[in-house]
Amino acid sequence: MYAPIGLSLFLRESSAQSSNRLGPLGRALSDDVLGAIVATARVIGALVLLFFLPGFLLINALYPRKGELDREYDALYRVTLGIVLSIAVTVFWSFFLNSLGVNEATGLGYVVGPNIAGGLIGLSAAFFALGWWRGAYPWMARVHPVLARVPKPGPGELLTEDERDHRVRLKLQQLAEKREALRRAIKDAERRMRLQSADAQSHYETLRDKSRAELRSVEAELKKLEEERAAELY
Repeated sequence: MYAPIGLSLFLRESSAQSSNRLGPLGRALSDDVLGAIVATARVIGALVLLFFLPGFLLINALYPRKGELDREYDALYRVTLGIVLSIAVTVFWSFFLNSLGVNEATGLGYVVGPNIAGGLIGLSAAFFALGWWRGAYPWMARVHPVLARVPKPGPGELLTEDERDHRVRLKLQQLAEKREALRRAIKDAERRMRLQSADAQSHYETLRDKSRAELRSVEAELKKLEEERAAELY
């Protein structure tokens, strides 16, 4: 019971002695370091707010689907357009503040740092909410299931999951029927080869080989479709 109290008293005395040894110069240096860190964080935050965040969130709201801008370089397009749109949003917000005239309380215009920062933060929040509503942030489902939103399908994705699955199943059925027909054709050609003369056998042998090649192609396509369907389901 007494050991922790004694340890805390010892640490306090050691800290006080160290502070006394450093003196005003040490405290001034620590204050300068802290001030430099805060100033650097403010500059970085201001740059992100002015030149990246609003435009990036606006791009996500306008194009919520991944790969919608470009299949390969979608992230690069979003960052680049986000920077450009952020500058545009900042300029137009400044124009809006300037159109409000002069603040009678201060005798100055409204284009000041707090107004600019507050407006950009508000616009960023609105763009983020719009992007979430349109399904740009599926990771929000990990925060809470009620926040899960899925973007609407694009022009090339108008079919629903059930419709796509129905088309795949229909294709599988057609290929299976074709496979059975080719197998029957191969058996029929082999049967006729045994019954016909040597000249006729070469004709049916050609038909058999052609059917076998087509059967291999159909079986390969069937296998590919089944693997793709299994990957989508599981």
